[in-house]
Amino acid sequence: MTKSAQSPRDTVTIRQATEADATLLSRLAARLFEETFGPLNDPADMHAYVSHAFSIEAERAALRDADCAVWIVEDTTSSAMGYAMLRRGSTASGVVAKRPAELQRIYVDRGLHGLGVGDALMRTCAEHATGWQCDVLWLGVWEHNPRAIAFYQKAGFRVVGRQSFQLGSDLQRDFVMARPLD
Repeated sequence: MTKSAQSPRDTVTIRQATEADATLLSRLAARLFEETFGPLNDPADMHAYVSHAFSIEAERAALRDADCAVWIVEDTTSSAMGYAMLRRGSTASGVVAKRPAELQRIYVDRGLHGLGVGDALMRTCAEHATGWQCDVLWLGVWEHNPRAIAFYQKAGFRVVGRQSFQLGSDLQRDFVMARPLD
């Protein structure tokens, strides 16, 4: 599935990733995570987390998993500018669902913030989860990330709980947010 989103700057394409994208996804995920959270965290903790969580092997395993779907945002030159990862069947405390889907990751280059690209990725994930017949879409978001929290609230998510997130040696707190799917 490929979709386009128009922005004042340029056109981007959202395409579903395949196993052949494991290396690209590994680099993209690490870069966007570090850009987003690096300035607010200890470099050693960041390195410990990124080297494990976004390894090529970890991304390849996710791309092989039938309960996982990944989309990559590309600009007009086919440069990767963002991505989203959705997982069927996982849950967290506070999520009330018979068939949940977790929005595990959604990241877009800062230059695309506010241009509708994140909204297009969110719609893609919600549509796919609905196709999986999921009834709730949920996610974890760092409690110190107000921009993301506002984005998720605008998309219909509400805080339903809390969970821990281990970033290297730093135990952090996330809000668990969820929204029903039609």
